[in-house]
Order: sequence, then structure tokens, then C-alpha cells
Amino acid sequence: MHETPEHGENAAPVFARGLSGIVGQDQVVMPLKSALLAGRPHHAYLFDGPEGVGKRTTALALAATLNCTNRPEVGGACGACLSCQKIQAGTHPDVLFPSMEAAGLANEIEQVLSRLRFPPFEGLSHVVILDPADQLTIPTAMTAANRLLKTLEEPLPQTQFVLCATCGSGLLETIRSRCLRLRFVPLPDEAILSALTQKHVGLSLDLREHVVALSQGSLGRAQRLLREPEAMENRQRASETLFSAALSGRAQAMCQVAAEVGQDREEAVEVLDLLWLKLHRHLRDVAKQNQLADSPPLSESLRLLRETQTAIRRYTSAPLSLERLLRLLSPRLQHNAARYGLEGAQ
Repeated sequence: MHETPEHGENAAPVFARGLSGIVGQDQVVMPLKSALLAGRPHHAYLFDGPEGVGKRTTALALAATLNCTNRPEVGGACGACLSCQKIQAGTHPDVLFPSMEAAGLANEIEQVLSRLRFPPFEGLSHVVILDPADQLTIPTAMTAANRLLKTLEEPLPQTQFVLCATCGSGLLETIRSRCLRLRFVPLPDEAILSALTQKHVGLSLDLREHVVALSQGSLGRAQRLLREPEAMENRQRASETLFSAALSGRAQAMCQVAAEVGQDREEAVEVLDLLWLKLHRHLRDVAKQNQLADSPPLSESLRLLRETQTAIRRYTSAPLSLERLLRLLSPRLQHNAARYGLEGAQ
């Protein structure tokens, strides 16, 4: 069982101030603060939204807010009391991070539930953070999901669950219905650029702006891109290769590229993000020309990309998923290339 926030050695713990330290997600923070003000926090939350937009950080901020012994304001945390310090260090015994590895997930959930039979050891509330909760959607996780469901049906005192998911709709409906679902949105470019400027002073503005564009509203992704510039370049090349293969319409090229990119499941998902960004930019250009209603193939392509990412995350064969995607994209991209000059889109 992991009990660490894993916020990175160089990353400032922005959750130290509790919910008051969260920026760019007012539609999430306000309901949480209102519930705390009324003294009725929900027993289970579903934080649903793209990767890297602050779901895990907000879950930790909620944990800090609930357990802070000073509580300077509603929704806030002092960041200095022993409880806040332990949450920042990842050593608080009542803030639990179950391992969400598929192997042994049912036993992991059972261990957590066993601990919850007792009152909090040190804090005012148990906070169980399931991240990524999407793991509960894979076929082998049904036992774990059902064990969790039973607890959500009979809320425990002094206990809050937070399920962090990139695709909350994939969870069992019975689990979703027992959680208060709060939707996280991509962060504004200005917020990401500001954060990168503070942490990476020596980087050129051009590089920072390029990373912001690739981040698609995800500060977490932007930070990873800066840590892995070579990986970023490789993914960019792979996305262009996928695009070229689909645009060519040649079955052999599509099969070969799908096999190559699909060797690494996580990398394939990242590569598809870059391809999505490329097509989204072109769709935006089409919209500026007031021709959006005439471009359903391009809009449909964006939907297909997201569906393929979900399928790969759910352990469908990555090469087969990519090959199917390219075959479906091919006529759509060819249509838009002929009509709107997609070949030149960057």
C-alpha cells in the first residue's frame, strides 16, 4: 500500500494550503468548500478529468483541509501543524494511497477497508485516494470494484474516498452513483505558462510556449515534457508517422506503423495525444473560416482518437487498436486534406 503523495522532489506541495491553494479549478473547489462550511463533506468523491490537471493534488488538498489542526479558514490548511507536515511528507497514517496495480488489487482494497474499521490513528478523518481509479474498469478488477462498492453503499464515519479518474464514465454505474462527481477541466495556457516560468526560469520563452501547446491544459504533462525532451521529440515523430500512414491510405504502412508505435502501451497513449492536438489545431483553423459545419469527418476523427486511447488504457491490444484507428482515420483525413489542405497543418 502506497501512502506517499508522490509530488516529486522538485515540485512545491501546492496542496499545503489546503483547498485554498488550488487554482484553475473553481468549479471543483467551490462545492468542496461549501460542503466543509456546512460540515457535511461527501463520503465519496469522483474527481473526473484529463491527466495532469490537478486531481491528485486537489485530493491531497482536501486531505490537508480535513486533518489540519489549526484550520485558518474554511477550505484552508495551515501547512505548518504536524498533520499538514506529515501529509506533505507522505507519512500521514490516515491518508491512504492503495496501490492500483492490477495484480492483487482486490487484496489491496481489502487491506484498506480493514484499516478503516478503526478510528483515525492521528488525524480527524481517514482519506483514501484511489489514483488512477480507472484501474477498477479492467475485467480482472471486478472483485476489487465490488468490495469497494459495498463500503460506498454503507458510508463509514470519519472517512472520505476520492476516486481520481481520467474517464469516470467507464466506472461501474453503481460506484459512480454513490460518489459526488466533480469534473476537472484543462488548465488555461496562461496558468501553465506561469507555473513553468516560475519553476524553469532558464528556459526560453519559445520552448515554454511549445510545451504549453503540447500540454493540452495539463500541467503534469508539461512538466514531464520538460523533464524528457528527447522523449517529447520521439513522440512527435511517432505522431507524424501515424498521421502520414493514415493519410496515405496504404494498408501495409498502417499495419507497420501501428505495430511499431503500439509496442509500448503508455507511449502509444501519449503519441495519440499529440496527434489529437494536431487535428484539433486544424479543426480550429477550419472554424475560423466559418466552415466548421462542413467538416464532420475531422470532428469524428478527434472522437475516434479519444476512444482508441480509452481502449488501450483498458488493455485492448495497442497495435490492433492503432491499426483500426488508422483505417478509420484514413478516409476522413483524405477528405479534409483535399478540402482544407490538412497536409500542411502543424
